[in-house]
Amino acid sequence: MACPEVVTGHVEIPGEDYSRIQRAVDNGQYLWRLSPVRTAQEVGTVHLGLRTNDAYTFVEQYRDRDSGLMHAVVRVKHRNCTYLVELYQPEKQGKGGIWVVHRVTEL
Repeated sequence: MACPEVVTGHVEIPGEDYSRIQRAVDNGQYLWRLSPVRTAQEVGTVHLGLRTNDAYTFVEQYRDRDSGLMHAVVRVKHRNCTYLVELYQPEKQGKGGIWVVHRVTEL
């Protein structure tokens, strides 16, 4: 593995309370949570070993047919490694809903 500092696989951030985060965003805090790219960047640098100055590229957004939840994919170029960061909206769907990181996959 070329970038061992990066956490891959299913992501579970300890103490992350989605309804509390959604309420905070509704009150104007943590507005970066409304952007999948900014969420990948913030959560990635704090918890997953990515860096703020890595190249973050929005790939796609789609609604999961089974769960009805919105998902997004962000590609991250970190040093000589490339990752796909998968996010979803656990509380509200669409505009105004927070994004959380679900999985990181190395390409």
